[in-house]
Amino acid sequence: MSNKPLVMDLEERQRLLEWWNTMESAKPMVRRLMSLITELRVHPETSHADGMVLFYRAASEISYGYAGVRGCIRRAFTNEYRESLRMNMVMCHSFAEKYSVDTKVLLERVAQQITSQNALQLIQRILETLAENDEMLKEIKRKADAFFGRETFHSMQNKVKDSITLPKL
Repeated sequence: MSNKPLVMDLEERQRLLEWWNTMESAKPMVRRLMSLITELRVHPETSHADGMVLFYRAASEISYGYAGVRGCIRRAFTNEYRESLRMNMVMCHSFAEKYSVDTKVLLERVAQQITSQNALQLIQRILETLAENDEMLKEIKRKADAFFGRETFHSMQNKVKDSITLPKL
């Protein structure tokens, strides 16, 4: 992998800025999601539910994924823009996508153990916010596709997946 800085033309910079703006527009949703999940986690009737720690951890990874992409995009506007940064952008994006799925699965597990109306209302609000997150991830993927090119982005996603997957024996 080349360590030389990459140079973007004006059109690429514009597409990167559009991706940045989309990432920024997602921040309130991510904050709301984490706030609701934290509220559920510390709720006296749900804090000890089986799977709560894993659920909270998965949701945290969504937040880290968004923050990571934003940080990479910010750095891409500088002379730090290199192939390794591009791969990091893709990896962070994959965290947000993968852990969104895990969060929904783990929320189902936690929800099965809850009877409190207040906690069930929180779960409903979390589900609504996770649906909003799914829509935001689709829009972010469109921006990433526009910036990298769909085939290049897909190829990079496969490289990331291969790099973090153990080989078959």
